[in-house]
Amino acid sequence: MRITSIFLVTLMALPALGARFSPEEAEKLYNTYCSACHALDGKGATGGTFPPLAGSEWVLGNPKRSVAIVLNGLHGPVAVGGKEYNLEMPPQGAVLKDSQITAILNHVHSSWGNLGEPIPPDLVRTVRSEFASRDKPWTAPELLKLFPLPKKKQTLENLISRIYKGQWNRIPDFSKIQAESVEEEHNGIIDIAVSPLKDKFGIVWEGEFVAPSKGEYLFHLDADDGARVILNGKTVAEVSGQGPMNGSRSKTGKVELNEGANRFRVEYYEFAGLEGISLGWRTKGMDDWELLTPAKPKSKSKKKFPDIILTPGSDKTVIYRNFIDGTTPRGIGFGFPGGVNLAYSADNLAPELVWTGPFINAGRHWTGRGQGNEPPAGDKVSKLTSTRFLPGEARFKGYSLDKQGNPTFKVSIGAAMLTDSWKPGETGTLVRTLSLSGEKPIEIPLGNAEITGAETISLTPGKPATITYTLK
Repeated sequence: MRITSIFLVTLMALPALGARFSPEEAEKLYNTYCSACHALDGKGATGGTFPPLAGSEWVLGNPKRSVAIVLNGLHGPVAVGGKEYNLEMPPQGAVLKDSQITAILNHVHSSWGNLGEPIPPDLVRTVRSEFASRDKPWTAPELLKLFPLPKKKQTLENLISRIYKGQWNRIPDFSKIQAESVEEEHNGIIDIAVSPLKDKFGIVWEGEFVAPSKGEYLFHLDADDGARVILNGKTVAEVSGQGPMNGSRSKTGKVELNEGANRFRVEYYEFAGLEGISLGWRTKGMDDWELLTPAKPKSKSKKKFPDIILTPGSDKTVIYRNFIDGTTPRGIGFGFPGGVNLAYSADNLAPELVWTGPFINAGRHWTGRGQGNEPPAGDKVSKLTSTRFLPGEARFKGYSLDKQGNPTFKVSIGAAMLTDSWKPGETGTLVRTLSLSGEKPIEIPLGNAEITGAETISLTPGKPATITYTLK
């Protein structure tokens, strides 16, 4: 993907609010002029097609950079958050007053967790004067030459690598093998390029993983051939045996870490043929993986569609009615606020998948005539069922949505009617309410007992039952 715009605005005008603006007025200015492209939550409109402002490194460092972009616009590709966009950002210096620009930028620099420098009252006037002769938009290289981005703090510190010769089908006890060489890795990157060997070798990296806060962390590992990641002496994820690095053998694990330095170790071996390792991490509040390796694994087939990640609103559920991998052709997906998701099969008359994290990438099916199934975009996908369990006479009767977009599915069973309602609960949970009319009770499988707390439930007519699905 490519990135270009830091502030695309609408041509709407607000009434003059005076030289200074309250935080509420500043937010209203942002919503009017900027949210059409950057979204109300700063994460980029239409599921991230436009560049995000929330968490953007472009709001850090010298605040003149942000002012210059709004005044003169931005042209050509620019990278934000590890992705690239190429969307024209028109100049707004003739549209917005200095006080409006100041208010909008202070809102952006201090919202959504951003820690950008405040914009002083006279800074916009100063930048206007400094670049008064400029008559064209900036390019990213021009801006970064004048106002470099702050150097990012390394996640891995005191990292060293050890190279070993040998041929293994599983991870050996490296403590019993003499290392061929030991190197300090000052760039803080897990990179197999440190090995001069191409086959029959192993590498061990050791150092400290500097956690920004205390909490639960996920680590996603893939390798050709085998690898494991260890935090504070605990194996978090491991890829075993021999095979390609294409996602088919990747593993995700979780671990509780303290803020600051945590003991970190990665063990890797290459048997023969291609070699590679990919390791990323994420924690609460992060929308994507932070890589500790040079690049993500490359797919053998080139993706022919853009990324369009569907994202629910703060109180609005989003729906996806296309082919979802892991469920039937009539699968229906719902992304709920709070990062919990559901896929319901209208063929099997049951929920089939639940997962946490991002909802789904609509790029495949929303671009041209994209074919094939799209897997859930999240990391922890749990399969609940894959078969039809209701009687043969059961028929799908559609579904309805409440004001927040939460679904209620309806299934007729002879003269009886089963309603199956879903909504988000407390953090990391989905709340399911089942109700049955008629005369006879029915037994309904709930799926994964670790998520639901029970394998089945006996549903009695006239007595609704509520089940909480806890997605860990």
